[in-house]
Amino acid sequence: MTLQGIVEKISSLIWTRRYWSCGEFKLLVPFTEEHARLLVKENIIIKRGGNEAAEIRYIHITKNSHGMEEIEVQGKFLLSWIGKRILTTQIITKDTTQNILYAIVKQTCTNAGAARNIPNFSISTTDADTGSGQIDYTSEQYANAQLAVETAAKAAKLGIRVLTNARTGKHTFSVYEGRDLTAGNTAGNAPCIFSQEFDNIVEQEYTNSVENLKTTAYVGGEEKEGVTRKVAEVGGSSTGLSRDEVFINATDIVQEYENESGQTVTLTNAQYLALLSARGVEELEQYAETLAFGSKINTNANLKYGTDYDLGDRVTCINKRWNVRIDVRITEIAETYETSGEEIDITFGESLPALLTQIRQITK
Repeated sequence: MTLQGIVEKISSLIWTRRYWSCGEFKLLVPFTEEHARLLVKENIIIKRGGNEAAEIRYIHITKNSHGMEEIEVQGKFLLSWIGKRILTTQIITKDTTQNILYAIVKQTCTNAGAARNIPNFSISTTDADTGSGQIDYTSEQYANAQLAVETAAKAAKLGIRVLTNARTGKHTFSVYEGRDLTAGNTAGNAPCIFSQEFDNIVEQEYTNSVENLKTTAYVGGEEKEGVTRKVAEVGGSSTGLSRDEVFINATDIVQEYENESGQTVTLTNAQYLALLSARGVEELEQYAETLAFGSKINTNANLKYGTDYDLGDRVTCINKRWNVRIDVRITEIAETYETSGEEIDITFGESLPALLTQIRQITK
């Protein structure tokens, strides 16, 4: 974390922040010897005045027929560092999601031994209490740590991020919850309403999809010869055509295991079924109805980004002509900086699942 230089002459920067998953960036600059020196793999970049940094993972240099040379670099926010680790010891606990997220990072990144600890990386001690209630939780065996925290955070509607102090060179894993800025909110916050009638929306698109929807999960536990497999049902209240079922294979959740102290723990049938049910609730979140309102924001309108609204806040979106009015969370913000000006594209709610997410669901 020693300052290498400042990149000021940019053709384009797209800085995409996400609430419960890892953000990314794409930077395009004219080729110069200085830019070539600064923009190398594994270097860290941070916006001036910002506290979220990203690591360069991709470099592409081009020269067109007119002799114009450009450097394109891409990378991911430092939350991706957690993805360099796996959970070598299964976490089985009943706790708040916030504490579970801290436990995953502690086991893999900050209290994992000299070889596995990430330098200058810690867990926040100043996060506000998100108020999430206790849940039964079992991590997947040898799961990727980033995937584990993203899955748990999404199920609890919590935000995760790594905050970087450019002066001290320290990186801190943090858990937070966005504000309630919906119209008529009971928290006393000034409402944030996005609508073409208020002239704060330039472009808008609405998506409502049940293509990926599953309402009911059967979660199968460990398989033992001569023993009837235990199966928990989650979301069983749905009936008729409104019921969409899925089977979740949870053989990694065992009824008898060794805890961190080396003691053998045997769960009761009720405790074991509770763990299977908790896994089902977490996985069903990946099969939820998609409700998304993508909007390009007028940055010169009545609402100021970073003050009146920010990533993770719940706001109200209205389009009277489409007869749509929803209270929804800001889950993604793509900031675009070009010589022609700045743009902010916001995803309200959840976008359609990415191909890799779909493949993982099919595999499971």
